[in-house]
Amino acid sequence: MQRKHKRLGLGLFFSLMVMVLFLITGLLVALMGAAAIHFGLMERFGLRMAFPVLLSAVVSSAIVGTAVSMVFGRIPLRPIREVIDATNKLAAGDFSVRIGVNHTPELRVLRESFNRMAEELGSIEVLRSDFINNFSHEFKTPIVSIKGFAELLKLDDLPREERNDYLDIIIRESTRLSTMATNVLNLSKVENQTIVGDKHTYELGEQIRRCILMLQNSWEHKGIRLEPELAEVLVNANEEMMSQVWLNLIDNAIKFSREKGRIVVTLNAIAGNAVATVRDYGTGIPEKDLPHIFDKYYQSDETRAIPGNGLGLTLARRIVELHGGSIECASKQNRWTEFTMRLPLASGTPVSGKAISGNWALGDNA
Repeated sequence: MQRKHKRLGLGLFFSLMVMVLFLITGLLVALMGAAAIHFGLMERFGLRMAFPVLLSAVVSSAIVGTAVSMVFGRIPLRPIREVIDATNKLAAGDFSVRIGVNHTPELRVLRESFNRMAEELGSIEVLRSDFINNFSHEFKTPIVSIKGFAELLKLDDLPREERNDYLDIIIRESTRLSTMATNVLNLSKVENQTIVGDKHTYELGEQIRRCILMLQNSWEHKGIRLEPELAEVLVNANEEMMSQVWLNLIDNAIKFSREKGRIVVTLNAIAGNAVATVRDYGTGIPEKDLPHIFDKYYQSDETRAIPGNGLGLTLARRIVELHGGSIECASKQNRWTEFTMRLPLASGTPVSGKAISGNWALGDNA
């Protein structure tokens, strides 16, 4: 009912304007007729003059009405012109423009929508500028490094040990560049995505176990002990996309864990959601950095020395959100970091599934 009332606002406004114009022209005709009767023109000239008098009254009222409409017509058109001017400025790149039309409910809704759009476009422009600056920096650094060490490799008297070190650096930087390009492409794809395709129901715990095994070389190299506690949980999701989430979260946990540390991965069905946590007992995240860890390219001062490009968590959060879930992080600096992900359960998941636990240490595969 309220929405219908708002729709009538602008129409009622224009109707009132038209009614005012009709009243003015009608009043002019009435005044001219009254004047003719008052001065005895009808009696003096008879009905022979009635038609010309009425015709002149109609023509005069039409001329006056048109003049009045041209003057008063500016009133309802003024906010429209303001919107047009603001739209032109917005199209020219001025995202600070705002409109203040406040005449009718429809124009107030238009004002709020336009101002919100301008604000969002301004935010997108800031993000775009930051993205270009960071993207250029992140890509330029490994390219410059590769170029510099490739030039050193051309030296004939370079010792074999140094040559191998430089080759390792080039391989590492090339891998970093390739990973960054892949993450950028994946992130660009999911950012513009609104619907997830190729979804099917599968057992989430089994997928997490496979991802842990895929990263076995990394956690074995640091002597990390994996402690999975995974219940039998079914979800309806795009399995390939969700694999990126687990690989990112577990890989981050490995990177920031201490040598011979431990990582606990849990999965349970709670209140209609699959709730998974990945907790490492490593360096932790400073409190000031916690609100920004899902931002594109964000890396805290403490993590810049660790390989990465600041895109993995952004990509993981977007994928989870596309599946109707959420992801959040809690941390205590120099003690632990825990990521918690919630995803809607698929039908058929047991109300309470018993977690399958185990300790995967150096050399364990089960």
